[in-house]
Amino acid sequence: MSISDVSSQLGGSIQRTSSSVPSPSASSASGGGAGRAIGGTTGGIADSVSLSPLASSLRDESLTAFNALSAETRTQLSSLVDSGKLTGEDVHNALKQRLKESRLTAYSATFRMAHNDNAGLFSSDDTTSDDFRKALSATSAKREELMGKLSLLDQRGQGASEQYGEISTSLMAQGTNPALLLAQSGNQRMILDPFQGFSITQPADSRMAYTRKEADAAYKLKDAGVDLSSIDKALRSLGERDAASLIAERTGQPSTHTVAQDREFTSDDSLFPSISLPATQARTDAPVMGQRVQLREEVMAAWEAMQKSGVGAFEDAKSAQQYREGIRVSY
Repeated sequence: MSISDVSSQLGGSIQRTSSSVPSPSASSASGGGAGRAIGGTTGGIADSVSLSPLASSLRDESLTAFNALSAETRTQLSSLVDSGKLTGEDVHNALKQRLKESRLTAYSATFRMAHNDNAGLFSSDDTTSDDFRKALSATSAKREELMGKLSLLDQRGQGASEQYGEISTSLMAQGTNPALLLAQSGNQRMILDPFQGFSITQPADSRMAYTRKEADAAYKLKDAGVDLSSIDKALRSLGERDAASLIAERTGQPSTHTVAQDREFTSDDSLFPSISLPATQARTDAPVMGQRVQLREEVMAAWEAMQKSGVGAFEDAKSAQQYREGIRVSY
């Protein structure tokens, strides 16, 4: 287990009866609002406006996500719903899942990048929680700059260029600083990032964790011929922006906006089960928020907790992880 592993609108869709593609009428902060029908008059002649099966289903995160998609993808989704191959709820749940996955991907990558760029924090006796806070803040700013470069390349039609690929790979931060690997391979004591925590010990956050129903819907889109990677690319900037706000919230820093909790989320159906760890013994050599512990102790405690919770719980967690692998973001 890597120390950098982490387990991220108000508006209406209106449509004339002669159109098959819902068009968003307004948008604002992520995660709020619901689709609605709007009627109006032009030159004294009443417009006939109605909601399609898809538009009437879009709300909250799915409406936010739909507004970010290309016209081609919106048309495809609308056509699939009109044909009966998908339901409006399928698209609603699938778009929620893709946006949450985008947030989670950016959130986890931010921690990995911050840890790689600041590996010395994990071995210094002088490390404080504020050091990690500053590192995460600086990393979020760095990622915003990199995303700006990707956007500029897209605008220039260079989305398939070598430079675009290099920046995209950098944002994923999949590698690990050798200094971190060396520290983890031994039995030495390390400072843990107080803002991270291990995924299996964290309660599910409805803004990044998704349910079985939402994951099933993403698989339905995939089976219906929808290119999930095109959706992922369209939602990437939203995911990065929301992840930066979630990290700012976690570290007590100001953020550009608030990411709303998913009001439809149920932890019982979550594909991100959490397992409580036994209480750790107090350590007198722990600096504030940056407790000095042996990584091995945490891993073993988590393993024992999983075993005590029953084989079924362990197998369920493993199965859920494998299920999620099939719908990871693809950039």
